[in-house]
Formats: sequence, C-alpha cells, structure tokens
Amino acid sequence: MFLLVVIIEVCASLAALWSQAPAFDTLDVWALPLLSVTMLGVQLLLARGVIRFETATSVAFLGASLYLLLALSHQFDPLPAGVRRLSENTYWFAVLYTSIFYIYPPRRAVSRALLILGISTVICGGNLILTVPANMQLNLLSATAQFLLSSSVLILIQATFGVQRAQLLASRSAALIDVLTGVANRRAAEERLRELAGKRATYTVVLFDLDHFKQINDRHGHATGDRVLRAVAQLSQDLLPQGGMVARWGGEEFLLILPALGDTQVRKLLNNLRNELRQQRHGEVVGVTASFGVASAAAGESSDDVVARADEAMYSAKQQGRNDIRLAEWRRNTVY
Repeated sequence: MFLLVVIIEVCASLAALWSQAPAFDTLDVWALPLLSVTMLGVQLLLARGVIRFETATSVAFLGASLYLLLALSHQFDPLPAGVRRLSENTYWFAVLYTSIFYIYPPRRAVSRALLILGISTVICGGNLILTVPANMQLNLLSATAQFLLSSSVLILIQATFGVQRAQLLASRSAALIDVLTGVANRRAAEERLRELAGKRATYTVVLFDLDHFKQINDRHGHATGDRVLRAVAQLSQDLLPQGGMVARWGGEEFLLILPALGDTQVRKLLNNLRNELRQQRHGEVVGVTASFGVASAAAGESSDDVVARADEAMYSAKQQGRNDIRLAEWRRNTVY
C-alpha cells in the first residue's frame, strides 16, 4: 500500500512539473522533487526493514502536509487578476484529512487534523486581509469559506468513522486474543497460517504440550495451573524471533509460528525455552517440561498439513518419554 502511494505521489509530481514547463512554479520546482526523493527514501528504508511502517507513514504524512500548507500560502502571491477560486492543490486536502484517520488513533488524528485546519484558516484569512487586493477579496471569500467549511465537515465525518473503526479493530483484536494468557488464540493462529499459505511462504511451526499438566491442576489447583500457563505464554513470547507468533492452541498446548528456521536454529531456540521452563517456580510447582513437535512448511503446502506433521512429531516426543524435541520430515511425512 505504501509503495503504491509513493508511486502515485512521484507520478503526480512529475505530471505537475511537466504541465508547468517551461515556466515552473517557484515553489513546485524544488518542493515536489524534494517530496518525491523523501518518499522514495522512506520506501527504501521500509523495504530494507530499517524503519517501521508507522514511521514511514508518519514521515510521508508530515512531508505532504508541509507541502500542501506551503502551496496554500504560495498561491496567494502573486495572485492572477480576476481569479475567483483557490488553486487545484486544495483538492488534496481532502486526501490529507481522510488519510490522517488511517495513520493515527482517533484522538491523535483529530488533534492533528484540527491543527492543519487551524493553520489553513490562518493562512487563508491572513492572505485575504493582507495580500489579496481589495477588489478581489469578495471573489475569493466564498471559495475560501467553502474550502474551510468542507474541510471541517470532512474532519467531523472522519472522526466519527475513526472512532467506529477503532472500536471495530478493538473488538476484532479481542476476538483473536486468548483471555487467560494474553497471547494469540487458535483462531488468530489459523488466520496467520492461512495468510502464509496463501502467499506460498516458507515458515516453521512448533507445537508443544506441557508434560503432566493435569497433575499440576489436580495437586495444586487450577489457579496454579493458570499461573503456569500464563508464565509459559509470556516466556514463549519473550523468546520469539522477529516476525514470530505464539498462540494458545488449546488447553496446555501452544503453537509457535516462526520464520523458516534450520534444524540447528530451531533446536537452539527450543532448548533455550526448555531451560527457562525448568527454572520456573509457581508456589510448590518447580519447573515444567514440554514435548515439542517441529515442522517446516514447503512453499504452497497446506497449513493443515504442516500443523498435522508438527502434531505427529509432538506425539512422537511424548511416546519417547516426553521433555524432548522431534522434527517432522516433509517429503516422506515421517518423524525422525
């Protein structure tokens, strides 16, 4: 999405400069190339993982806002004789006011939109009074008033939709979170697996089950068992590599969705997790163990097949005495 925005911005800048040749606008001749270079630079940093998407969108929004506000002020000086409307750059303020509510949370979006509207009002009002000739002020007053009023209405509408969108996203997020542990639930994990399979991505799945967890509940109570589950979930979350996901798959089973890892890498990760689990203490419960099944997906492989192979490997670990790691082989669908 961000790449498409960059492409549109660069094309629009080139088209604007091409239409002005050979008499280029004194602002556009440097501001549009600078904005385009900034957008392309941000896209490059984003593609290489140097910055986050949120940072990229914030920089792009700030650059676009500064250019539009400068262009809004610039159009009043010099002002062609007999002009009765504002220039075409004001059309882009609608895009600005709409996009701000997709970039920031509702409260922050409203404050930033009102700040831009306030600056626009000062620019228009100041220029109408100080810059525009008296015989042209009445001509531009109606266009300026409609520009500012329509901006206000658009902000109000977007603010309303922004709150509703935030509530919808919060409800969706709550539906994808396991209430007890605070990590993703099975539904969220299944959605992530379908997404990866749809992209024909390669990834590694780890399914693990806490050993003899029923005995913990029976001997120490369900409250202690719940504390154990929460601690295991948090520990798994802390040890995840970038791009990984931990989900409570059901009961005392957890699923890790990891970037494609080699056997040595995944064993190192899981051995670290096993060592940390053994050091856990929850009242009279000192340390827990788990049985791990690992399966790496081939490009285009069904996510159900990948999880099934991890599940088979996990039960193999249980049958071999528990507290172990088993890796599933893809080609022959066997465990070694």
